[in-house]
Parts: sequence; C-alpha cells; structure tokens
Amino acid sequence: MTLACLSWLYAPTVQSASAPSSTHTATPAPQQGALYRVSDGARSIYLFGTIHVGQPDFYPLEPRIMRALEAAPALALELDPERQGVMQVAVQRHGLLPGGQRFTDILPPALAQRTEAALRQAGLPLDPLQHFRPWMLAITLTVQAYEAAGFQTALAVDNHLAGVMRRRGRPVIELESAEQQLALLGGLNQADEQQFLADTVDDLDDAEGNRKLKELVGAWRHADQAALQRALDEMRQEDSFANRFALKVLLEGRNPGLADGIAKLLGQHDKAVAAVGILHLIGPQGIPALLRQKGLVVEQIY
Repeated sequence: MTLACLSWLYAPTVQSASAPSSTHTATPAPQQGALYRVSDGARSIYLFGTIHVGQPDFYPLEPRIMRALEAAPALALELDPERQGVMQVAVQRHGLLPGGQRFTDILPPALAQRTEAALRQAGLPLDPLQHFRPWMLAITLTVQAYEAAGFQTALAVDNHLAGVMRRRGRPVIELESAEQQLALLGGLNQADEQQFLADTVDDLDDAEGNRKLKELVGAWRHADQAALQRALDEMRQEDSFANRFALKVLLEGRNPGLADGIAKLLGQHDKAVAAVGILHLIGPQGIPALLRQKGLVVEQIY
C-alpha cells in the first residue's frame, strides 16, 4: 500500500501544474471523491475530497462541486499548486543530501544497487537524482509509478480546481505550506528514511501494490466510501515502516491542522470551498469527524 498512500502527499518533484480545461465534453461523472457541507449556523462551506493525480476522463467534475466552486468566494487547498518556487525552496532545504553527498555514498550497498535498478527501470536519469535524500527518491519513484499506471500529476484534481478559480479571478488559500509538508519527511532519521526507501522499492516490485493503487483511484472515481475505508483498514494491517509513517504522520497526523484551517476558513468566508486529499476525510480520525468535535454541523452530500 506504500505507493497508494504516498499519493496523498503533494509530489515535490513536479515542476509545473497544468489544469485541464473545464470545457471537456465528456459525460460528467455522477459522483467523485466525497462532498460535505460544513456549517456553524451562520456560514457554510463545502468540503471536497480530491486526489493528487488525474486522468483526462476525470473531467468535467461532478456538477455539484462545480456549482459550489462557481459560487465560492475562495478555494482552500492543502497547497497552492502554482507556488512551485516555494516548493523547490523546501525541496532544497529538506530533500537534498548535505555536502555534495550522493545517495550511493550513504545507502547500504544492496539498497543502493536496488535503488539504481529501480530508477533505471522507471526510465529516470541517475545523474540529476544522485544528491536526493532517500525519502525524496522514494517519492520520485512513487510519482513515476503513478505516471506509468496512466495517472498524471499535471491532471491532479487540486490543480484543476485552482485553475478554475484563477480564471475567475478568485483567491486560492493554502491550508498548509510546502515547508510544513516536506519537514515531516525531512525529519526522518537516517535509518528510518532508508527503511522508507527500501519499503517503497519493495512495493514497486509487488504486483499487489499496483493493484491497490488502481483500486484506490477507482474508489475516488466512484465516490466509493466503503472501498476507501477498506483501503485505510488495509494500511493499518500492513506492517512496514513506510506504511505506518504514511498513515500516522502524513495522513492522520496532519488532519487536526487541516481541520483547524477549514474551521478558520468557515469563520472568514461564506460558501467557500475547501478541497483536500480524499483519505483525509475517511473514518473517526478524519477531518469531518474532527470538525464535528468542534461543534460544527457536517452533512455528507455524497
């Protein structure tokens, strides 16, 4: 499940964010992700579950989220996909090895060889990646695995929503920052980040991992809440460092801060839209549950 769960963090290796046109003529999907209405009795906002990769046939999005976006004075995302300069500064701070070191200098020889083989198999050039920290190599390999499976980061749902708002001259607000997100990974100690990379390379060789990746995207595509809950349950059952870290730190660990940001958005804007990765919305530790604990009324539309 490592490949699947890492898709819910933004990919720092992506250099551009090209949202697909909202004029696509495909038949709209009846439901995608999850959609909630959150209210404090005076104001209300919509909360939408996204996915950080995409395919052309994701678009146009389901009509209710697009109507909500049309009326929204602002859109809140985990990160603004157009702030790539800020992301690259955070990558320089947290994602590169110090002192000109190469990953082959610090990894155990067997893991270094497996990583080089995985990069070659993915069609990635070794030279530009040689100074990446192990966790950055894991993220890079994960992004490439999604691309190889036909899912494009440039077509991510968040990018599409941000593009719609910008074309209408309305603001995009960040609930987090690139610094916050990458510091979570940059804080790994040497042993843990090597294990993180080893688990990711293992998952690349596992056909089961690719099957689960596609199932997770399918669950988003069809707003299948039961399938999304099963994915979280499987993550809890699988015993690998990368899996535990992704679940406890990258997903559940970020939910309280995201919930605080969404509650703040509600206090500032009526009819705004907040959009976060779909797995942040699932289960008793998900954002809707945390918002209810704050005394807010949370209604699931689908």
